[in-house]
Order: sequence, then structure tokens, then C-alpha cells
Amino acid sequence: MNFDGLEIEIQKKRIKNYHIYVKAPDGAVLVTVPLMASESSIRSFICERMDWIRKSRDDVRNRADKRSEIRKYLYTADSRIEVSGKDYSDKELSALLRERIGLRLPVMESLCGISCKSISIRRMKTRWGSCTPKTGAIRINLDLIHYPDSCLDYILLHELLHIRVPNHGPKFRALLTKYMPDWKERRKMLR
Repeated sequence: MNFDGLEIEIQKKRIKNYHIYVKAPDGAVLVTVPLMASESSIRSFICERMDWIRKSRDDVRNRADKRSEIRKYLYTADSRIEVSGKDYSDKELSALLRERIGLRLPVMESLCGISCKSISIRRMKTRWGSCTPKTGAIRINLDLIHYPDSCLDYILLHELLHIRVPNHGPKFRALLTKYMPDWKERRKMLR
């Protein structure tokens, strides 16, 4: 469907509620609706939320532009390198990031008194890291190679704290603030 010059994909599904998704990197809009939703109710739902949709599209596109700018550089254990057209394989990037993690992880473990059992690096679309508290396993997004150590430290500490506190509640935020008072500024750099 077309709304004010904006193409919006509509999918009817076996669901009860309407949902809007704005997808990266281009800001494509998908609206999922219940199977029995009428065209007029769909149009009304979208029209009521058009300001939010446009703002979200702008945010998604701006983040994509920022990320492409950030990807012009990568960080090694001792320097920032301008990529300038050179293609690095995921294996090469992973080795560089693993070296940085090898230097930064012991610092973060010592800071909070929590150790992880294993750490792996992989490409992730929606997360900077993840943790399995039960096993103490941490996974780090390969794209952190494009961010300075302050961001890597934040993600490492964040995931280490999840070994002790598996949610993002007040206790988790209090620990994060205790060990890294500027964590909110670091997190903003990753958005």
C-alpha cells in the first residue's frame, strides 16, 4: 500500500494485534495485521502512526549512515586503521578482535570479579553481545572491531555482569554504574 508517497508492505497473519516494523538499513516499513483486518482499519492504523513511522525511518537511515562511516576504520590492539577500500575477511577481523579481547577481558574480569568460561566472536545483526549465564559463555559481535576499546570494555562488562544478573533490572544497572559510571555514554556510541 502507498501512504503519502511511502510504500508500506502489509502482511496478514494469524495474530491479534497490529505491528509496525521499520527495517535497516533502508527504512523499509512492514505492517503485520490480523487475517480479518479490513483495508479501512489498516489504513486508519497506519495514518494514526504516520509521524512515528517517518521518525523511525529517519532514525534507522541515520544509524545506517553512521555505521557506514564507522566501518571506514577498524581498531587493533594498538592502533586505529583506516580501511580505505581494503577488504578484510571475517577470519582476519576475528583474529584482530580476539587479540583485543585477550587484552581487555582480563581487565574487565578483574574489575567486577566475574570470569567467563568461554568467549566467541560472531556476526550478529541485532546485538553487540550475548551471554549464557548458566554456562558462563559470552559471544561478542564481530562488528565491535570498528569501535574503540571504551565500547568493547562496555560490552565485555555488560556480558560479564549477566553471568551474575541475567536481566537488565535495577540490580544489573546498579552494578554497571558501580563498575563503569559512564556506561550510558559508551552505549550511545554504539547506537
